Amino acid sequence: MADICNRISKNISSRSCATAGGTARNSWTFQADQFTGAFTKSGTTGAISGFTLKPDELGIKGIGRPKKGSGSSKGTQADTGSTEVEQTLIQEYKFGNQLELDALEEFFKGEAKVTFQELANGAIRIFFKEFGNESGTAEEGTGVLLPDESQVMKVTLVGKEPSFPVFFEAPISGQLSQLASSRAYLDALVQPD
Repeated sequence: MADICNRISKNISSRSCATAGGTARNSWTFQADQFTGAFTKSGTTGAISGFTLKPDELGIKGIGRPKKGSGSSKGTQADTGSTEVEQTLIQEYKFGNQLELDALEEFFKGEAKVTFQELANGAIRIFFKEFGNESGTAEEGTGVLLPDESQVMKVTLVGKEPSFPVFFEAPISGQLSQLASSRAYLDALVQPD
């Protein structure tokens, strides 16, 4: 793997939540300088359907807390007709030991993150696709519920882009659903657990 300043090299892990319901929010994060070539688009839906990374480069996978992630985008149009969209992505991660905390800190320090975020409706959207995030905040604290033995880190990433977060739909493989095919595509491009 290339030795680049502030390179993310550890996957973020998360234990299951104490509360019932919901599904884990998967996210796959790369850094803007890891991509090579153009993103491909689906001829049917117009969603991004593929991309390539530089040799020996891999992203990281994060599994956030169920029902705790959110994203928002606010567009502004200038009198020149140009558009600027401020994208915000919020995710909560549980950690239970120093190694997991170290991985979260490394993730937070990484520059220009491009995040493929799985939403509650089963869609995957790409946040900060063109430039990567510009800034972020992290808040850390103990779990809210008494039986929750882990700590929680709330990470908020912000960046300005020329468009709203785009959809990602990898080509459907065999009998897999759209979401399962997209997960498998992205899982193949991240560090192993």
